[in-house]
Amino acid sequence: MLEEEDMKALFFGQDVNKIEQLALTLRIRCPDLESIMVSRGSHGLMAIEQKEPDIAFICEDLTDMNMFSVIGEIRKFSDIPIVALTGEDEMQGVKVLDRGGDDYITPSTNMMVKVVAIMRRFNLTNRRIDEGPIYCGELVIDPATYEVYLGSTSLRLTPTEFRLLHLLARNRDITLLQNFIMDEIWSDDIDGSDKVKKYIQRLRRKLDDDAKNPRWIKTVHGMGYRLSPPVPEEELATANAA
Repeated sequence: MLEEEDMKALFFGQDVNKIEQLALTLRIRCPDLESIMVSRGSHGLMAIEQKEPDIAFICEDLTDMNMFSVIGEIRKFSDIPIVALTGEDEMQGVKVLDRGGDDYITPSTNMMVKVVAIMRRFNLTNRRIDEGPIYCGELVIDPATYEVYLGSTSLRLTPTEFRLLHLLARNRDITLLQNFIMDEIWSDDIDGSDKVKKYIQRLRRKLDDDAKNPRWIKTVHGMGYRLSPPVPEEELATANAA
């Protein structure tokens, strides 16, 4: 049986009412939620290192840093799930994802539906997973520790990147339709289609994969994506010789 742990959420921002509304929504799923609130980005960066929260929510009204700079700084040392509270401008959401954020919430978002989906996606109430490592060529994915290795190199993935790679690896050599990926990773998000492409691009960068001639993640045009381990060079040489 999985063990439940108390959840800690870090909130970057000055709008106490907005943050408390979000915290109350989180407490519906995690009654013992510990809320940590900072109004300065620099203080939040220290809080991540010292208090080790499970998720960070970042507003636009920080006093010393902009939201995108904070996301970039966090990604230099932490894989914590990051959710930004943006405006309605779609490009803000795209920029959040580009900087390493995992998701964003706009003013028109149904807060309850979105928060429940985020918590389910990151498995925040039951974070331990009793599943063995997945081996895919030189790629090793361990769901129990959220570690990924490519050969001897450890890959630092965000939680959403990990979930997407894990989904592809569990279905290796099978083309996953884009709608299927959207439902699995962004089940309650109508904007999921844009995120699938964005996160595939992020995974390819971390796998040192070339989108024009991919070795790991293949695009099946008009359908979706497939993860297939590269054929070792010695096998290619043998096949070509034959």
